[in-house]
Amino acid sequence: MFRKYRVLSAVACLLVMLSIMFLSSTAQGPGGIVPSKTLNLGGTKVNGFVSTSDGQYVFTSLSVGRESSVFIAAANSTTLEFYGKRVRGCPTPGEICLVQIRGNINPQDLEYNEAKKVLFVPGYDDDTLYISQVVFKDGKPTEAKAAKKVAVGAGPRAVAVNAEGTRAFTVNEREHTVSVVDILYKDNAPDKGEVIATIRLDPNEENPTYPSPADIILKGDKAYVVNTDTWKVCEINNINAPTQLVRTGQAQITLGACTDTGAHPRAIATIGDTAYVVNSTGDSVSQLLLAPQLTTVAEVEVGDAPRRITTDNKCWVVVTNTGVDRGGASVTLLSKDLKWSLTIPLEAATPGDPIVPTQVQLVPKGDAMGLWILNIGVRGELNIYFYIGPCRP
Repeated sequence: MFRKYRVLSAVACLLVMLSIMFLSSTAQGPGGIVPSKTLNLGGTKVNGFVSTSDGQYVFTSLSVGRESSVFIAAANSTTLEFYGKRVRGCPTPGEICLVQIRGNINPQDLEYNEAKKVLFVPGYDDDTLYISQVVFKDGKPTEAKAAKKVAVGAGPRAVAVNAEGTRAFTVNEREHTVSVVDILYKDNAPDKGEVIATIRLDPNEENPTYPSPADIILKGDKAYVVNTDTWKVCEINNINAPTQLVRTGQAQITLGACTDTGAHPRAIATIGDTAYVVNSTGDSVSQLLLAPQLTTVAEVEVGDAPRRITTDNKCWVVVTNTGVDRGGASVTLLSKDLKWSLTIPLEAATPGDPIVPTQVQLVPKGDAMGLWILNIGVRGELNIYFYIGPCRP
């Protein structure tokens, strides 16, 4: 059963609630909140973005041309200045990018490992995981090394990487599997990758359910996989098993328990041992307890056709709602206990342009966090809307 919350949409109520949350000044358009800044990505397709842990830099993957070559760009999150080198064909101002990955790879995700300063790009169309190390000079990204390639399962939609940067997990949508990839380093740079295990998410071959995995997170010795078409989140056990023991069969990385979610889950985020799953056709978020056992404990309404979700790892949960069915685009802010919620209408950077908000991230800036949202309704539009302050005592 839903725990329902009233959506505040009146401008006066909205601004009052924003001030309570310690947000910076926000601009209100006729249809909702407008971006305070927009990163200029040259009007090209944005596949994904991710920030460094301190929030200083934001990396983006951009598809260009008939063969959809992918460029990786880096921008300062405050000044929005691009760093790197001139790469011909890069769509950013001055053609400043870190690296180009050639081919029609159609990535759906982008991850960054802080320990090794490595970017992970899953190629959805060519079933390949690309691994590229970012080079920093005087604290600024200057280039990324030519990507190493690892063949994984069919249709890798998302990737998660352990804290050490030595093991990656891709969820393979077309194959309904998870590939476990060990990353080998030479002179502290990625040398090659190797798939050491493939986990079937649909183990009953006689009665397949075709789960269509869409997202994955790592927590301790387990991974949690979002399965869109079976409306479940499933755990994978023993993900830190030593490579040699996995190879010899002395240790196994296995599919574990599953729990139900709302309709067609698409993405997952966590605060501590609590997970939040966005349900794209259920217009809801499911709350899961990960320990002591995987359990679904609540489901709450958000906006229309939600797509992605993130948290500040402390107290806030943020959901983007595409509004493709009704109500228009919006973002929903939730307290971690789901007892408080606020849905805010969004506008594109240019009044009248279409807005379909998808990927969302809270990028640190001092004590606050900037709300960055990718608008796929307009090519190359990555917007910063406002800043959320620290948790209240």
